[in-house]
Amino acid sequence: MISAAEFAAYNREVAGIGDRAASDVESSVLAWCRSHEDATVAEKREAAKLIMEGFVQGYDDVAAEFAAQWYDHRAEQGGARLEQAITTTTYKPESVDAVARYQAKKLAKGGDAAFAKACGEFARDDAFRSLNETIAANVGRDKDKGVRFARVPTGFETCTFCLMLASRGAVYHTRKTAGEFKRFHRRCDCKIVPGFGDDPDAELVEGVRPKELYERYKQFKEIDEDESLTSADKDAAKRAVLGSPGPPVVYKKPKEAFAHERGGSYDLAAHEALRAAGHEVVVRKEGAPEGFSNIDLLLDGKLCELKSPTSDASGVNGLRFIERNIRKAVKQFEKVEGGPVRPSIVVLNCEEVHVARKDALKRVRLEMSRHEIDRVILLTRGGAIDDIKK
Repeated sequence: MISAAEFAAYNREVAGIGDRAASDVESSVLAWCRSHEDATVAEKREAAKLIMEGFVQGYDDVAAEFAAQWYDHRAEQGGARLEQAITTTTYKPESVDAVARYQAKKLAKGGDAAFAKACGEFARDDAFRSLNETIAANVGRDKDKGVRFARVPTGFETCTFCLMLASRGAVYHTRKTAGEFKRFHRRCDCKIVPGFGDDPDAELVEGVRPKELYERYKQFKEIDEDESLTSADKDAAKRAVLGSPGPPVVYKKPKEAFAHERGGSYDLAAHEALRAAGHEVVVRKEGAPEGFSNIDLLLDGKLCELKSPTSDASGVNGLRFIERNIRKAVKQFEKVEGGPVRPSIVVLNCEEVHVARKDALKRVRLEMSRHEIDRVILLTRGGAIDDIKK
């Protein structure tokens, strides 16, 4: 078994290779575009191809060599007497050309930075593919000696297909498995791991158990088949299953502005709590025309109002603060520029209010039955998060 510490160290080294590949390509492409401002889209595209070709080949070699060394190390640790590992790279000129042509659409909109970033992401992904294919190629060579391989998710970019393959555990190298294991989506962070034992359900990496991965796969499949969920909803639900945080909070409204607002620190805490729960959070700037309402957030791509009552909110009126805040949100949704907002979503942050979770839940459901609110995400003391929908 590979210890969790060793596997984490391996992943850090791999991430470093990918980050350097992405950074070198992105900075070089962007520098060329900015030093040739009058260049046409076609000229920038061709320059990017030349830059990518050099860096991608180089970093593919680095990744493949690192993978071969790791394979040899794992074989020795597993007591397998094998020939020295070979290297395999995935660089193809036609792939570079296809990426440059597709991403060049961003240049037409003046997006030099976005174009350069996309080129960098391709370099990272190709290095990772070379790393994984080197492991797979060696497993294929050594399959008659009992070597197997498994796909191991390692981060926040795990998709349903990744989990399906990972849940199979350690399998033999065949034309079918080799073909499946070569499939990687953009930003995929799965790793191909060799196994030198006889048990297909073996825990090749400490803490990564095929049967548990299968349960996650079934949850992902249910999410995919739920037609009521948008793509953003599904992504958030999957992050929640993985216990993965959402991407960093994006502040269109200056973050420092919250320091001067009553309850601003509570709002900041709510933003992070939502992110930690797997949501994508964008804090909107306050730019609504006179007579119209500002709505605080985009939550997983949908407009959402955040209410953070302070510690004295309950006062002598018990749970009336829930009614007041929901009623206030309803009025805001009705006065949004362009018409009423539906679905209407409210985040009610009660972290600083002395109220029992079960009491707050009961009152939220009551007020949702009385008002045009489709969904309330309730945050209560102790980090509890409840998502209540009509």
